[in-house]
Amino acid sequence: MNRTLTIIVVALAALMILLLGVVFVLVLQDTLSPDSEPVPTLAPTLVIELPAEPEGTELPPPAIDVPPTFTALPTSTPTDTPEATATPEATNTPLPTNTLPPPTPTNTPVPVILPTNTPVPPTNTPTPGAPPPSSARGLTATSFGLQDRSNYVVGGQIWFDFNIVNTTGGEVPYNRLGVMPRKGGTDRLDWFQQSYGGPNASIKPGGLTHEDNIKLPEAGTYTLRLAICFDGWEACNSGGGTWVTLSQEIPVTIN
Repeated sequence: MNRTLTIIVVALAALMILLLGVVFVLVLQDTLSPDSEPVPTLAPTLVIELPAEPEGTELPPPAIDVPPTFTALPTSTPTDTPEATATPEATNTPLPTNTLPPPTPTNTPVPVILPTNTPVPPTNTPTPGAPPPSSARGLTATSFGLQDRSNYVVGGQIWFDFNIVNTTGGEVPYNRLGVMPRKGGTDRLDWFQQSYGGPNASIKPGGLTHEDNIKLPEAGTYTLRLAICFDGWEACNSGGGTWVTLSQEIPVTIN
């Protein structure tokens, strides 16, 4: 396509040159021979044989020489270039450490505490024991009791009465006769209440009936019983004499 256009342009340029040459010749002749009639001449016809286009080929339209126009170049309006922002410095991220998992609890045996043989505190059993039989030197306590007027407080009067029968037919000597207090399984001889008689006393064949009172200096739980000591006065007072229980024990609580 470009070659064909080139040939057409060259042919047109040659034709223009030829026409300009003919015109120049005619003008020159007219100038040199003013009297002679101008002989009409025929302008030579320049026939340019264009190369045959193959069948089926559509020729392009003739090129039109259009003078170039000057198009103003677009001007770029300067814009405010944004200032570059400061890139934050990279922080050193600590790498994860290899933390070991907590140890798996083992089956730690639980210590077993075996119960110890805790001694059982002694019961309030009279010393030497239960009330004596009626054959305890022929003396038997037929009654022993606490009266209603008793005051069960520290230092209060606890009233009691008793009756002793003598089955021997004669006098039975003794040294201490009265009420024995017992606290915490221990006879408290220091709080013993001497109720009747004194050193080298005796119970007549007809027996003995008497009433008295005892005062306890400490609060707590006690038992009271009628007791007699047949040995010497000193032995009975020191706790080494032979003591016999003549009655049952009566529990009391001192507030």
